[in-house]
Amino acid sequence: MSRESLARAALGAHPEALSASVSLATPLTMNRLVGRDRAAAFLRELAEAFSIAQPEFVLEGEERHVVTFAGSVDGHPVGLLVVLTPGPEGTYQAVDAYARPWPFVALARDKMVPVDQVLAEDIDVSTPYVPSGPADGYLDLPAAAPRLATDVAFHSPVLTATVSGRDRVAAVLQAVEQVGGEPGYRIFTQAGEHVVAAYDLHVHGHTWQVAAVFRFNGDAEIEDMLIYSRPWPVTAFFRGEIFKLLRPNYGPEFWQGENPLTALGED
Repeated sequence: MSRESLARAALGAHPEALSASVSLATPLTMNRLVGRDRAAAFLRELAEAFSIAQPEFVLEGEERHVVTFAGSVDGHPVGLLVVLTPGPEGTYQAVDAYARPWPFVALARDKMVPVDQVLAEDIDVSTPYVPSGPADGYLDLPAAAPRLATDVAFHSPVLTATVSGRDRVAAVLQAVEQVGGEPGYRIFTQAGEHVVAAYDLHVHGHTWQVAAVFRFNGDAEIEDMLIYSRPWPVTAFFRGEIFKLLRPNYGPEFWQGENPLTALGED
């Protein structure tokens, strides 16, 4: 399948590529949406709110396909990562979408709420978010993590500026582990100089789902990290906890938008 065809399926522009009973995990809701018409309509709403069309990165793997997009909302950069899982009939039976960064995704959500009522209704965090997909269970991966390049760039789902440099990025990753614990990997696929991963962390009793595209240099070091997350309400909790750890050394450019403590009821 061509890059353009995968992108159209990921953005709901080619509904026939989705199975009639497809389920969609969105970046903005707590529950999956079911059905071709419902899923395709929501994906089109996302594409419009994020002002995206052309794919940024495409991986056509054996078990699933991954497409990323870069867009903007009110002049702020946003990103979308979509995992497409084929079914036995040749159409996609599941779609898992993630977005970044939270404060600018919040602006897109504000544009979508008047169009889609589910965004105002499906945000209940009174019970734990327990996800399904994009793959069942967790992988058994080696404990050793790849080395970070000296000039590594980290594009976070909770920070509004890029973190650059090995020491600065390592400090952020340490804070992420302190808040979310050890990741449980659902997907880990290497394609050339890129690795695509999807993994779960935890915060305030909820599972926080993350998807990432890592790019490696010629020395097998990570030089670029694009990170996306879901669901929106749980990402807000994670952002608040990360803020408490990082604010002494990471200035206001990293915390644009709503006060990160608001989601924790601590502002």
